[in-house]
Amino acid sequence: MNVLKFTKYTNTTKFILPLLFDDNINYHEIFNNFFINAYIADMANKDNDDKIHLLFADYPSLTLQQKLPDPITEYEYKDGFVLVYNLNPKWEDDYIKIISGGYSTVSEKAKDRILSFWEEDNTSLLWGVLYKKGNTVREYFQKVIGEKLYGQWTQTKEWWFKYEIVDEMLKLV
Repeated sequence: MNVLKFTKYTNTTKFILPLLFDDNINYHEIFNNFFINAYIADMANKDNDDKIHLLFADYPSLTLQQKLPDPITEYEYKDGFVLVYNLNPKWEDDYIKIISGGYSTVSEKAKDRILSFWEEDNTSLLWGVLYKKGNTVREYFQKVIGEKLYGQWTQTKEWWFKYEIVDEMLKLV
């Protein structure tokens, strides 16, 4: 799934959600269970800041519940449900790099997990962002923006949008 092309999903969904669960879960199972988006906080519920909030339109199926670890808390949100999880401590450095906008600086294990979760390979836009290689990112932005972004594709700059904390928070609208 070329998740980066979907603007409705947060960068938390794109880059952090894959690190939340074991390798036995991929995006199909999450997305086929009323998944809406993932966030790093809920502005109305500060107790769970720096936890991963998964917003679902309905409570996930029993099959998915059996595969997922138990959430640290869950609650209703508007017409949906939020399941809150701690991030596994083994991904803490990668989490910090992601929320700092350093997508290409995450560990090889994190890159492998992210690509595996989304079932992407080295021809994908996501791979291009994580490794800052290839032409897929340039071609994508050229199609979206309609012009070449000269000077943007250096090895010192990230090849994706800045991680905006305020956009990664669940909030009542």
